[in-house]
Amino acid sequence: WRVSDVVCTAGVADRPFEEEHRNFCVAVVTNGTFRYRARQGTAMLTPGAILLGNPHTCYECGHEHGAGDRCISYHFSPTYME
Repeated sequence: WRVSDVVCTAGVADRPFEEEHRNFCVAVVTNGTFRYRARQGTAMLTPGAILLGNPHTCYECGHEHGAGDRCISYHFSPTYME
């Protein structure tokens, strides 16, 4: 497993693009606001929100309401989770 301090500087003018979770992910939003969209649905995430991601799940993040965000993200390999 590993932990990351993820800082995003994208803003309103930046187009969302597709990304993919490589491992299981548990992320805590500590600053900023962003829209997270995956096949399961869309959510607006704000400080205090917890994001759960599954391996090989594609997603997009958008910043329609401001610039940037920060998350503390914990990543776990599928083998670790067995």
